[in-house]
Amino acid sequence: MSTELNLAAIIYDSDDQPVDALLHALAASLSRRGDRVAGLAMVLNEQGLRRKPMALQDLETGQEYSIAQNLGKASQSCCLDPHGLAEATVVLRALLAHPPRLAVVNRFGHQEIDGKGCRAEFLQLLDAGIPVLTVVKRKFLKQWREFGGGEAVELPFSEVAVLQWCDGVLKR
Repeated sequence: MSTELNLAAIIYDSDDQPVDALLHALAASLSRRGDRVAGLAMVLNEQGLRRKPMALQDLETGQEYSIAQNLGKASQSCCLDPHGLAEATVVLRALLAHPPRLAVVNRFGHQEIDGKGCRAEFLQLLDAGIPVLTVVKRKFLKQWREFGGGEAVELPFSEVAVLQWCDGVLKR
């Protein structure tokens, strides 16, 4: 990884916090002012919460990638479709050839903790010197801290705080 780890996560507590709406709003705001922000964020419903069934959206093109599998109404299992998630990561890998000012990776969660999901793309983006912003559920903070080697920034669920971190990174 680069000498300065430009990696931050918005820490959230529950799925009813509109953390994905914050990622979308931030990306749109920074892009409007001329800073290219690219990557993946959850597709939102009308309330600004994660849409069900789950899907990821390319922040630049709007293309959606389904990451949910139908396990039936009685299922208690996680409905995440790892194949759909793998298909979506092509968006993140493409950023290596045409780097944005800031990359958004939808989450650091179970899949990334297990060495799957977007974990390889997190590392590739950071190795390329591209700042990365994501979201992490509070229950995964220990694993997040291990992943970031104690150097990753933990941001509160606050548009002001997240924008301050982005502004600092984009000025470098």
